Amino acid sequence: MFSYPRKILCRLIVFSSGRGAEFDEVICEEMLRREAVDWLYRILGIFTYCYLAVLAVFFFFGLDRVYPVIFIFLDALQEPYLGALGVYVLLKEVRKRRRAYPSIYFGELFVVLWAAIVFMATLAVLLSDNFQFGNTYRIIFTNSAAALIIFLGSIINRP
Repeated sequence: MFSYPRKILCRLIVFSSGRGAEFDEVICEEMLRREAVDWLYRILGIFTYCYLAVLAVFFFFGLDRVYPVIFIFLDALQEPYLGALGVYVLLKEVRKRRRAYPSIYFGELFVVLWAAIVFMATLAVLLSDNFQFGNTYRIIFTNSAAALIIFLGSIINRP
């Protein structure tokens, strides 16, 4: 039996046919699942870009020395970030293999951004006395390497 809250959600995501609005449990279930995956992509994407931006700002402005408590929080987010990255890639790979509907997400952009940030951070450390191989650089390097390795793995294993 189809639960009442799900029926309400399905009515919000109306499926139209040539005969007007129509309720179909199978189609509704598929649409709810697709909508849930879309929301998960959005949430993981926002988390990814925000985490990347905050780390870049902390590194290039030396805020890890000014706000050590916030840096501890950013450091603690590294492992959940890598887990979220793994879930994001897994869902994207499953979606690519099923090809049920086209992907509307540009997940490779964060790989380019991570590569750009690690490149700029490395140049800054090597060429300037104002930057150092510290904890913030370590986090940037680790996350960049993980993103690049996962991206290369997805290129090698294209469907």
